[in-house]
Amino acid sequence: MNWSPRIKPIQIRRLYRYARIGIYDEMLLHDVGWELFARCSDIATVADVYREGRVPCPLCNTKITRKIDPLFSSGEGGTREDWFHCPHCVERLLWRDCRLNLRETPRCFSCYGILKITDVLQCSCGKSWKQQAYNQSVRTRVRLPCPHCHNLVRRPPAPEQSRRANIRQTNPELQCPKCQAAAVHISGNIECTSCGYKRKWRDYRKSLKKKDEKLECSSCGYSFKWQAWRKSTSSLRTGNPKPARDFVKNWLRCYTPQQRMIQIDTLLQTLHGRGPLAPLFIDSGEKKIRQMLDDLAT
Repeated sequence: MNWSPRIKPIQIRRLYRYARIGIYDEMLLHDVGWELFARCSDIATVADVYREGRVPCPLCNTKITRKIDPLFSSGEGGTREDWFHCPHCVERLLWRDCRLNLRETPRCFSCYGILKITDVLQCSCGKSWKQQAYNQSVRTRVRLPCPHCHNLVRRPPAPEQSRRANIRQTNPELQCPKCQAAAVHISGNIECTSCGYKRKWRDYRKSLKKKDEKLECSSCGYSFKWQAWRKSTSSLRTGNPKPARDFVKNWLRCYTPQQRMIQIDTLLQTLHGRGPLAPLFIDSGEKKIRQMLDDLAT
């Protein structure tokens, strides 16, 4: 579990010092850019684990499914939401994805064009909203644009307890804590089909949270502890991985020194606007990072 290190502030300052006089040091751009790319990739990977409950093997990167679904676990920051698929592009979504995308990039509810942010949110089709009214509309609407294809999708119905129970009954990954045989979730209990072990489902889930879960890769056979993996990601966890995902996606499309500099500058400006996020990328204290980003913005 060797994660990429944070970028050194001196490298960023040197890069901007050269850029101000019109010099693009390709070697420095290469080093800074790919170090940021590696760091952003790790941040996005960790965010996916806490979102999907599938941990990459440290040796071969095979995804290992955890026993506890993080979406329904309040201890892992879950939201008790169900996945659904966009009917247009078939991407897998959470309803909060649609809302969060509109907070990041406001769109018109009529023509779905990107809104211009001034004193009010304005669209080229003539419609405008005050920021507070727009946010309220996002919270209450049952149809919102898909973050991927921007077509309207309907909010999924609330999950039914009976349907969720049926899913758990057929879950082949449940194991009896006593004999490790297959177990099922029935009527609020976990029951072993082999030794007859029976326990309340609520108590069983609590025991899983307290237990140091052992994860084993089915491809290479490597095994490791969940808490050890979780501890190793303490400097990579964030509730807003979007800037990291955007940099990973856009960096691979850069072919000239100017394009690379623009992508690095875009990421740093985004971190400047969201101060608590910057220490995940830059190796220094929060106050020093804020001062450096203020200097670079002037």
